[in-house]
Amino acid sequence: MIRFVLSRGIRAALIFVVASVAVCYGLRVAPGSLADIVTNPLNRAFAVKDLEERLGLDEPVIVQYFVFVRNIMGGDFGVSFISNRSVTEIIATGGLNTLKLGGAAAILTYFISVPLGIMAAARRNSVIDQGSMLIAVLGMAIPNFFLAILLVRLFAVELRWLPAAGQGGIKHLILPAVVLAAEAIAINLRLVRASVLEQLSRDYIRTLRAKGASERRVVWIHAFRNALPPVITFGGVMLRTLLGYTLVVEVIFRYPGLGFELVDSVLKRDYAVAQALALVFIAGVVLFNFLADLGHHLAEPRIRERGAAG
Repeated sequence: MIRFVLSRGIRAALIFVVASVAVCYGLRVAPGSLADIVTNPLNRAFAVKDLEERLGLDEPVIVQYFVFVRNIMGGDFGVSFISNRSVTEIIATGGLNTLKLGGAAAILTYFISVPLGIMAAARRNSVIDQGSMLIAVLGMAIPNFFLAILLVRLFAVELRWLPAAGQGGIKHLILPAVVLAAEAIAINLRLVRASVLEQLSRDYIRTLRAKGASERRVVWIHAFRNALPPVITFGGVMLRTLLGYTLVVEVIFRYPGLGFELVDSVLKRDYAVAQALALVFIAGVVLFNFLADLGHHLAEPRIRERGAAG
């Protein structure tokens, strides 16, 4: 177990370092310059030069990277030169909003996909099974941005039940959470169904039924418990995917989370904010991958035995 955690931890650290270099370099070589955001046409060249010196952008990229790493290690994430807000404050405020949105989407995903997947497997070829598969197909076929347009048109414009954008109470979370969770629900539903179906064909299930175990206990406890490893593994992938999709969903719904702030800072070339937020997203992806590997390792006895034997 210790060897497993160490190996995955070292790999995660290497991925994070390489990604941080790519982010720092990519922002510097991206098309455009600070001249694009200087609104005063008078003395534009002087204003740009002064801004580059203040931000340290006149230094070589490698020097800028190590200065950025040094500041991060010291807990200094910098200040936005657009809004003059500290990056730490932006991360804290946007992070809380993104956690609310991601948490709502994750809850929707599991509360819908797991029961439907189990019922579809237990009643194969029934109306429930066919309806569940239709939901899964639609969830994977409809792009998130198009689903967002449809839902906004129906529930915000026509019915006026829900707000179309912005931040507020629970009502503001419903549409973005549904759009964010749609594909994850579809994939996890199919995964749960396939995994439970595989378990229901095993010999131990026939033995349990022969011993008189109730069908509910056979399906919902024994079959589902042994079907968990791939579902747990997908949980890490799902969280990573949800984190990535927040960029699109938050921009569409003008939801002030980390994804919206990241896109906005990149467009405005607000380097301190863009770099820090990009690293937050990278750290989240790496962490979720690590947790998925660890969860699969703990849930699958055969993997633990191989690891112990190795």
